[in-house]
Amino acid sequence: MARTINITIINPITGNIRLSKPQIDRLCRPGVSITEAPVTAGPPSIESRVDGAMAVPGMIATALQAERDGAHALVIGCMSDPGLDALREAVAIPVIGLAQTSMATAATLAHSFAFVTVLNRVVPILRDNASQCGFERHYAGCRALDIPVLEIHSRAPEEVQDRLGRLSLELVEQAGAGAIILGCGALLGCADDIQEYLAARGVLVPVIDPLPTAVAFAVTLVEQGLSHSRISYPQFQMKPYTGYGFVGGMHG
Repeated sequence: MARTINITIINPITGNIRLSKPQIDRLCRPGVSITEAPVTAGPPSIESRVDGAMAVPGMIATALQAERDGAHALVIGCMSDPGLDALREAVAIPVIGLAQTSMATAATLAHSFAFVTVLNRVVPILRDNASQCGFERHYAGCRALDIPVLEIHSRAPEEVQDRLGRLSLELVEQAGAGAIILGCGALLGCADDIQEYLAARGVLVPVIDPLPTAVAFAVTLVEQGLSHSRISYPQFQMKPYTGYGFVGGMHG
């Protein structure tokens, strides 16, 4: 009997943003189980580099526990890819970042890509991620809704979708983007509507929803028996970490 592939999505925030059961069900396929694992310590949302740094200790503890619980791969549920390299040192199973994976996908499908995201302060983080991941020459720009992460789901869906569509059209027509990437995990599920908005105006470009893209890639790596290199990401050595009581159960 074929084994079930267990994918854990690490939610790196303590705020009340969780995947619904229908959202999780849409990420699944036969033979794949999806679990969301929130951190127990960290920021309520990630909208800055400080937020990302504060999330990492809790993410490491969550990653180690998920590996012990039988996860076959981990997906970091944030578009700034906080702690990606650290988590790859911490566990042996594949760790997938939304930004890195979605940019690689976009660069496969188009010569250039751009992001639509939540806040202007996130724009330089996404731009730096593109450079650090080797996609600087593909990066065409970014536009922001100017809506905080924790307020996205309190806004009228029609308002958010219309603004996303208009910003995406600007990025294609003014910045030369050949693909659009949703630049925040809170925008999960918006890609189809944006693609339809653009297509209705004669603009045929792929719109990438990072979470399902990353989950699919994680499943592929597990199926192929692949994980990150221990030359690039050496196994970390456990030592006393002062002041982090919530990671007291960690072991290398």
